[in-house]
Amino acid sequence: MKRLLLALAMVGIFAATSVAADNISVKAQVPFDFTAAGTQFPAGMYSIERQSIPGVLHIRDGAGRLKAMFTVNPVYRNSDAQSPMLVFNKYGDRYFLAKVWSATGAGSQLRKTKVEKELVAAVPADQVFVAAIYR
Repeated sequence: MKRLLLALAMVGIFAATSVAADNISVKAQVPFDFTAAGTQFPAGMYSIERQSIPGVLHIRDGAGRLKAMFTVNPVYRNSDAQSPMLVFNKYGDRYFLAKVWSATGAGSQLRKTKVEKELVAAVPADQVFVAAIYR
């Protein structure tokens, strides 16, 4: 039993280390205004990165200026290689950044804000996908 617990603990440590080491870095031209973690952004070119802090993404404008940092939860695809993309939840004419996918299949999911939770209850959501490039 102790060996099983030790083996499970080692697997957990390895998984946590690999998640921390998997940096997300994508760049996309977003054709509409959107909200990410409660911050409004105009349409334009954005870079989204996870660097040294697991669970935190940075969003930068087209000039490379840091515009916001927000916490996320890791999400994973079952397949090996996919196209990097941004996934937005759309409620009426409002867009909310929901997920960021890298080319490696690792991704990050943003937490819904209070405003988005209220919209979820009132309006059915559509998902909008914006292709990104892996940086």
